[in-house]
Amino acid sequence: MSEEKPNTKRNNALIGLAAIVAVAGSSVAIARAVRARVDRGRRDRGLSFGSARVHGAVLHFAKAGRGPALILLHGFPQDWSEWRPIMARLAKRFTVVAVDLRGIGQSTAGSARYDAATMAADVHELAKVLKLDRPYAVGHDLGGMVAHAFARLYPSDLRGAMILDVPIPGLDGWEEATSGPTAWHVGFLQTPDLPETLVAGGRQDAFLSYFLRMGRHDADQMAEALKAYASAAQFHAACEMYRAFPANVAFGQEQGGLNEVPIVYGTGDGSPFVALADRIVAALKDSGFTSVTRATVPDAVHYLVADNPEGVAALIEQYA
Repeated sequence: MSEEKPNTKRNNALIGLAAIVAVAGSSVAIARAVRARVDRGRRDRGLSFGSARVHGAVLHFAKAGRGPALILLHGFPQDWSEWRPIMARLAKRFTVVAVDLRGIGQSTAGSARYDAATMAADVHELAKVLKLDRPYAVGHDLGGMVAHAFARLYPSDLRGAMILDVPIPGLDGWEEATSGPTAWHVGFLQTPDLPETLVAGGRQDAFLSYFLRMGRHDADQMAEALKAYASAAQFHAACEMYRAFPANVAFGQEQGGLNEVPIVYGTGDGSPFVALADRIVAALKDSGFTSVTRATVPDAVHYLVADNPEGVAALIEQYA
């Protein structure tokens, strides 16, 4: 018994110490959570958030500013927050709306269709719901495909479009851009069920951060982008966007005829698409666009806003 008393006292002491540590740890965790919330509040000052049921989907968006309407469409693997670094600047001149594409982030899909034309219809209807008069659309990566489809389908409702760092499905340069070793992920994400089986279920971060590390994303930007693909449904939506590429190719090949929407096609000066850019611009002109301008963002590769936010903002201000 005499030997057990010290053990009891020691156990009690350890329990008490553990409780203190737990309380202290909880306090630290709470403090970090509060600080993160305060940081987000500062970062998102001037932004409002909303959602709208459109075309069968529910699209989440961030909105800021007043002036001519400007719609920003994100790429892979990102969400509306791709554009946060330049929204405050753009909001001084424009009504800026940054959208989560269907199924990504806080948006829902509403149907199993993820082709560019369907997503363009989503955004077109969102513009009507928000009463955006003839917006200018800027799309990066997958969002660039949506901006192209928007210009094709609804030319009278758009005052211009900027397509950033992406080949155009069905036009010259597409096959070359999506078939080389650097495009390994295209075939992988298009494979039925396999990426969801191998990657979903908590492994999305490891896979998706591989791509995000190619740009100058800070830790907060990385975390927010990864959160937008954290659920199995969100990651599946991203895979389905890649599986819709054949439909996008057919759409691009079918579309033609005179189109007076001014198009700006831009790449980073270090982008893998630089070598194809002149051919893509020529193909856009051959497909019927009467005004196509080639632009370059300096000191940038593929994730243009992360690499050079001021350069992208200046380019948008120049043409929008």
